[in-house]
Amino acid sequence: MYIILFLFLSLAIFCLILFHFKKKKIICRLRCMSPCDKYELLNELAAPFGYRYIPEQDLFTSRLDAWQKSYGYGRIYDEAAPFFNMVFDCQPVYFDYDGKTWLIEFWKGQYGISSGSEVGIYCADTIIPSEKRDSTIFHAVEPEEYLSMTTTLFHRDRPIARMNQFHWWLTSFIPGRFSRPEDLTLEVSLHFPDFEMRNAFINALHQDGYRIADINLSMYQIDVLFTFCTSARRRSRLSRLHRRLVQCKNHLFCRLYRFVTRPFTLTCDKILYLYYYLPFIFRRTLRLKRPGRRRPAAG
Repeated sequence: MYIILFLFLSLAIFCLILFHFKKKKIICRLRCMSPCDKYELLNELAAPFGYRYIPEQDLFTSRLDAWQKSYGYGRIYDEAAPFFNMVFDCQPVYFDYDGKTWLIEFWKGQYGISSGSEVGIYCADTIIPSEKRDSTIFHAVEPEEYLSMTTTLFHRDRPIARMNQFHWWLTSFIPGRFSRPEDLTLEVSLHFPDFEMRNAFINALHQDGYRIADINLSMYQIDVLFTFCTSARRRSRLSRLHRRLVQCKNHLFCRLYRFVTRPFTLTCDKILYLYYYLPFIFRRTLRLKRPGRRRPAAG
């Protein structure tokens, strides 16, 4: 019995020493790398997950060629999100334009250990009756249908992320930051191709119960600017309880992430540190997965 205990303690001490020196070696390796080399490596690692790193803001955003584009979007994904550690406010806006039903949806909240926001543009191949829209999976729009979008994410009135791109799915994800969805506000600007599409979108907002004063809606020609604060959708008590439980877990893992990566301050260094030191945590950090979508193979 004592021999087994001695061997177990010896093995544990050996592993601690081994991990200690491995950690020191990785820290030294990262501190010797140039910023450009770090950004290039991180973007190479993040590409299979559909994301790229933005060093100017120290966050991740979605790529134009993200693999998620092949899987479209529908309400069922939003309803299943808490089972995938995602707790957000969302607002889908359905409207008919150019012989098709469109879905432009907005999200803000907590995605595992990341705070973030999204704006996605999807459509169907035909007009979808209103009673069937919630059960329809819409496909991502084609390049000629992308919109010029600008988003600014605020945490308690303080801007924490700003993106501006011609895109189909404009996102911003900040690893290691914990937020409650109600503490986040998303300011969105959309540039539509013509007045017909702009008006169809605005009418859909009104039909969802939003008033101009509620969302600070403003228009300039074919541009629309508004603020997304709260979702028009109501949730059941069970759903609210589930979200709270998931948020407790997200908060715990967010603190764990910051503790493990405490030798560094920038997200770039933290993620690369996980890649070398704890690869399985690295994969979970970048796997901002959606229900109903496959997992990318990486590392």
